[in-house]
Amino acid sequence: MLELWDYLVQFAVTAFGFCAALREYYRARRQPWFLLTCFYATFALGTLYWTLHLLLRQETPQVFYVADLAWIASFVFLLALTLTLPAAEERRFRTRLCRLVPVVCLPQFILYVTYGDVLSNILMCGMTMLLAWFAVRGLVWAKRSGGARLRRFHTAVLAFAALEYALWTSSCFWVSDTLTNPYFWFDLLLSLVLLLLLPALRKAVDA
Repeated sequence: MLELWDYLVQFAVTAFGFCAALREYYRARRQPWFLLTCFYATFALGTLYWTLHLLLRQETPQVFYVADLAWIASFVFLLALTLTLPAAEERRFRTRLCRLVPVVCLPQFILYVTYGDVLSNILMCGMTMLLAWFAVRGLVWAKRSGGARLRRFHTAVLAFAALEYALWTSSCFWVSDTLTNPYFWFDLLLSLVLLLLLPALRKAVDA
């Protein structure tokens, strides 16, 4: 039951995010809001499939591809937003701190492929590493240049990537269906970060 409520909360958050981002897109007609709208829509569809399967079948899906395809699409839209939002100077910037990202993420990827499908893990982990890479670059750039326009956005994206890895790792070592399982705490934090993408993008676009 706790797992069902967890996914219901996350679906409600992403559905609200979709409506809010879509309203901003119709108001401003700006590409970043369109990409965020698509991100929320596809993420919500993946969560909705998982939630309905759990509600109707009383079990987690044994074939993940429907939800995975939706979540992979959402990562593509978030990655596109992360790539197109920074200015040219930031995109050309390089920092050695970015090298820490694969050092942390690759061992996790090796763990995940022992539990799940190789192709989906390559896609999901690869895009999450890229999100973290660009977020770290953006935060370092913001500190060195003194620019605060994208700081909140990069912080939210880095938190999103970190929590996704935390979720995947905790799912490999499932403890219980109660609050003693760290998976649920990570997922609730992820829902909060998903919500924080809205004000973060608003600051980035309006600044």
